[in-house]
Amino acid sequence: MKKSAIFSLILSAVLCAGSFAGCGKKKDSSSSDEVKDSSVTETTQSAGTGELIYPDEGTQEYELGAYRISDKGIKLYYEDAEYPKEIVSTLENYFLSFQNGDFNEYKKYIFPSYIDTMEKKLQADYGYGLEQSFKSQCDSLNENMGGSFEITRIKVEPPLEIESEEVGADEFLDNLNEFFGNDYKTSVKADSDNLRYMTFSVMAKDTDGNESLLVSSFYILFAEKDGKYYTFG
Repeated sequence: MKKSAIFSLILSAVLCAGSFAGCGKKKDSSSSDEVKDSSVTETTQSAGTGELIYPDEGTQEYELGAYRISDKGIKLYYEDAEYPKEIVSTLENYFLSFQNGDFNEYKKYIFPSYIDTMEKKLQADYGYGLEQSFKSQCDSLNENMGGSFEITRIKVEPPLEIESEEVGADEFLDNLNEFFGNDYKTSVKADSDNLRYMTFSVMAKDTDGNESLLVSSFYILFAEKDGKYYTFG
């Protein structure tokens, strides 16, 4: 998948993270990647209100811009005029399922037909199912953080280097068609009220409190169905 440099560059410059991204790299607890709390103007805003919080000028977080704090204490960076809070909340809960290793929770945020289709594909080709695939993803993320981790920030932004969300969604579903060997794209479109394609980044802290990029500017597709959002993967 393609990467956008915006969030990772800002984070590496502002938060002095020399080796944020990189699959399978364990964090060195003696490194200087630790992010210290900076003063933030919060006035009367509290966690879970969804109101914008503006970091004080001159602090480490100022260049990252305004954010909201979810009811789970995670800092969310997104334009509410562009993305509904429900889609950001779904992304948050989706990644919390990896943080917590909760397969049943994970399935709540996956498009229903994807669960069945991927289960059959994995069993036929590899002899294991979606639950084992989920556990492998959890292991990979834990390895990347050098152990367990806690999600701290999520950023959502429009996809770069893509003509439109519609084009991005089509390309995403075409890739699934190729993988599954059938016209899965048509069934998804017929069973969805809307499709949203975007870029996201996730930051987390390790057991030593060092914060780093867990996922850096990856593309993701959401399908809206009956007022709820689901993803694929």
